[in-house]
Amino acid sequence: MFAKNGLGVTTANQQQYQVAVRGRFKLDAKGRFTINAGLYTGANFKAGFNNTGLGIGEAQSNLYLKHLYFNALPLDGVEVQYGGLDIWHDESTDITGYSYDGYLVGERVSIKRPRELFFDDISAAYGYVGDLNTPNVFRRLHRLTQSNFHRFMLTKNTGERAWISADYTFQSGTQTWREAIRIRTTELRAIDTFHFEVYEASCIHPGYGFAAYGEKTVLPKFIVGGGYADIDRPMLNSDRYGRGKRLFLTAKIPINESLSILMFATQATDHAATNVPQQRVDIGLYYNLLYLLRKTGL
Repeated sequence: MFAKNGLGVTTANQQQYQVAVRGRFKLDAKGRFTINAGLYTGANFKAGFNNTGLGIGEAQSNLYLKHLYFNALPLDGVEVQYGGLDIWHDESTDITGYSYDGYLVGERVSIKRPRELFFDDISAAYGYVGDLNTPNVFRRLHRLTQSNFHRFMLTKNTGERAWISADYTFQSGTQTWREAIRIRTTELRAIDTFHFEVYEASCIHPGYGFAAYGEKTVLPKFIVGGGYADIDRPMLNSDRYGRGKRLFLTAKIPINESLSILMFATQATDHAATNVPQQRVDIGLYYNLLYLLRKTGL
């Protein structure tokens, strides 16, 4: 990873690695009641990687149990969770929403019964988002008696053409509405999928931001994409997309079914926020061990 801020100072030039291990323990034969856990690298709410020691920064070897929760399926299409949770995403991504590495403690209910309720998924979460530098779930479970966060999400799929979502979030006095749509656009030939997402924040300083981007498969499974994001304030979104206006490019090059090369590059088009990266380039190898285990029958 390489990053430079608006003052021309190199803030990151290093090699990193990421470990993500998820598992569940069944409490009944049908798996309707489980204990779920997630073990990850990354020392804070936005971080998913550890430094190798090559480049800027000391080597890190920590693994954190970030998620640990009870999961129940009491009725068909109804799911209830309680404990140290991950943060769910709808069509709003980590550009305008929360970082994929984020966490909370509390409870969540999801109802997936579109025949009776129209929407494909209706979910509500209630709990505490904070302790941003405390990834260990055991050091955050005392927050189960506190609340500064609630969120309501709706998603709807219109066949295989469009996917739509909307959510309302209250966090520490700030109310935020998010809407997003993903459309399959293969007839345009230039892009296969177009995505647009927007947020509106209501607090002492109201404002909004958005992201628009497209993806195209140029060779078998070789996916390239790019877009533009405008984020008006510091948020708990991905650290790739700091405050300001920026262009970004992405690429995924598969080597085989379990190994891929992932690339990301961004360039800010303004200098309103000099303490966040103006330029950033990530090149990584992604290996899916779970695919290999399933293939071998383990």
